[in-house]
Amino acid sequence: GNAVLIAAHHPVDTAALARLTAADAFPARVEHGPALREFIGTAEAVGDEDAVPSPEPPGGTFGVG
Repeated sequence: GNAVLIAAHHPVDTAALARLTAADAFPARVEHGPALREFIGTAEAVGDEDAVPSPEPPGGTFGVG
């Protein structure tokens, strides 16, 4: 799955963002506050110097039909 991190210099309306993402064609969820800290756990950010390429997807993953 994908994760999107949003940072801002002003408060983000997480309730509105949650409503928008839940109503999307591909529903998502918004985590913030304590739930986000629990979701992250002890994970640490990966910097460019430590990044590795993503594995190749299985054949036919992006096929149509």
